[in-house]
Amino acid sequence: MEDPAEIVGRTLAANLRAMRRLRGWRLDDLASRSGVSRGMLQQIETCRTNPSVATLARISATLGTSIGRLVEPPEELGQVVRAADAEVHRAGQHSVGRLLINDGQAPFIEFWDFLIAEHDEMGSPAHPPGTRELLHLYEGRLEVEVGGADFTLEAGDALRMRGDRDHVYRNAGPGPARLTMAVTYSGDRDPRYAPPPAP
Repeated sequence: MEDPAEIVGRTLAANLRAMRRLRGWRLDDLASRSGVSRGMLQQIETCRTNPSVATLARISATLGTSIGRLVEPPEELGQVVRAADAEVHRAGQHSVGRLLINDGQAPFIEFWDFLIAEHDEMGSPAHPPGTRELLHLYEGRLEVEVGGADFTLEAGDALRMRGDRDHVYRNAGPGPARLTMAVTYSGDRDPRYAPPPAP
């Protein structure tokens, strides 16, 4: 297992370097503004030292950020989910939904990609109360039924709808219907699509 101190050191080095460069500062600029020597800053940026909290406080104050931001790991800033890792959910006879990414923080948001085959449909029982869906149809034609109301979309159209009602997506053709969808939960996410707990 990798040493947590080394991970923090590398993260600090990368974040400090990025924040300094974003401001267009050289090491000398940061040194003169913060009162931390150029040599110490260079050692931090090259992972050759573990600075004291007091040193980090001076640097973070000079950069106008928090110590927490300086040591924030990259996965807190963003996360790539590879296409091959998307969760595949089959529905209908020949249709498929791919859960591209699932946000792990409230308000919980899912981003989906759907292919609904000609003359096929995908249905879903109501999600938890307050759930909303935004979808964009970029190919084909789609009929959407939400709680008894019917909506027809042509390629390029978008739909905002209640996700907390039973709903069905139907493709009467011709050709496949392709769409992307964002699902936002106002409270608890749908347990059917929640990511597994971390080990």
